[in-house]
Amino acid sequence: MFVAQRVMGSWRWVAATLALLLLLAVLAAYRWSQGTSPQELAALGYPGVFLMMLISGSSTIFPIPGHASIIAAGVLWNPVLVGIAAGLGNATGEAVAYLAARMAISVFDGVRNARWINLFSRWLQRYGFFAILAIALIPNFVFDFVGIVAAAAGYPLRRFWLACALGNCVKYVVIAYLAKGAGAYFGIQP
Repeated sequence: MFVAQRVMGSWRWVAATLALLLLLAVLAAYRWSQGTSPQELAALGYPGVFLMMLISGSSTIFPIPGHASIIAAGVLWNPVLVGIAAGLGNATGEAVAYLAARMAISVFDGVRNARWINLFSRWLQRYGFFAILAIALIPNFVFDFVGIVAAAAGYPLRRFWLACALGNCVKYVVIAYLAKGAGAYFGIQP
């Protein structure tokens, strides 16, 4: 009985978290479609970069481009802090795909025994942390798939998030520095 209560409690927590992140993504997409001025975005500062990348990372079905916020913020502010805020926000958002896959795997027991899950599970045991870190370092649009497969293979969420956060922070610091350099080249002053 205790195990059943614990599982139901964790399901409710995960479902509430997913519902809140989905609501944030829908509200952000609506606000974005209505037109948001650069002054409004700049007023949010580094937490705004974190929030934009959290929404971007959590939107697995409808991708929301967060790189534009990194480029704009990189021109205006400290590229290291912009990259760290963006990396932590995106890693937290990527955990949504991971948690959704974990819930789906627990509902569909046959998926856990699939051949591709077993192959990827062995691959993660051998290269897991560094493979996820390397994939997170590369700007790509398929990283959600990595989170889904890692969850299906039973890879620990903490290790997934840490590898994702480290890779994304480095990637976004580089992007912010490139934006800062491009802004200086074209004479864009903060």
